[in-house]
Amino acid sequence: MNTSKLSFISLIFLFAFFALEVNAQKNNWGGNVEFGYPSLVGRENFGGTSYHPREYFAFGFTYIRAISPKFDFETGLAYSRSRILVRGGGTPAFPHIVEAMDWENMITAPFYLKWNVSSRIFLNGGPNFSWNMGEDTYDPGYGFGIGYQLRLNGNKNLLINPMYQARGVREPAGRGVRHLGLRLVFTTSPSM
Repeated sequence: MNTSKLSFISLIFLFAFFALEVNAQKNNWGGNVEFGYPSLVGRENFGGTSYHPREYFAFGFTYIRAISPKFDFETGLAYSRSRILVRGGGTPAFPHIVEAMDWENMITAPFYLKWNVSSRIFLNGGPNFSWNMGEDTYDPGYGFGIGYQLRLNGNKNLLINPMYQARGVREPAGRGVRHLGLRLVFTTSPSM
């Protein structure tokens, strides 16, 4: 594990965190879970190994800061794990098809803008940065979605947020995972 890369993601997160007055009433803290399936077919390498993403899950913590009545800034850290089917063979030189399961583990820091269309409906999206733990690489990505905010009681909310996310995307190399999933975020804000 390269500690300089982990430090880089941590510094980006801490900069956003401390730059936004962390003890203000406009802050919301919470945890999140995600699950879903890949939204794209796998990477095919002619005459070589191909990769076919399967389901994924993620969990982490979220920090949401209101920056105006209609807009919030959302960040945090999430650990995601995607199952990938690795398939090789099927060529004249190697006619037998061999399949195996592999996992892609990432730590992602999102930097999303949340637009509160109404008191319940919101749109969110923006860039994210991921550390692929298996390949030891840092790569940018993005995510966007639409959601519903359910107020549970007083200062506690549940955000139901279907999202499309691309994590650790390196286009020329065909790396990273892209998936469509459901994100559930439970937040609480300080009561004053």
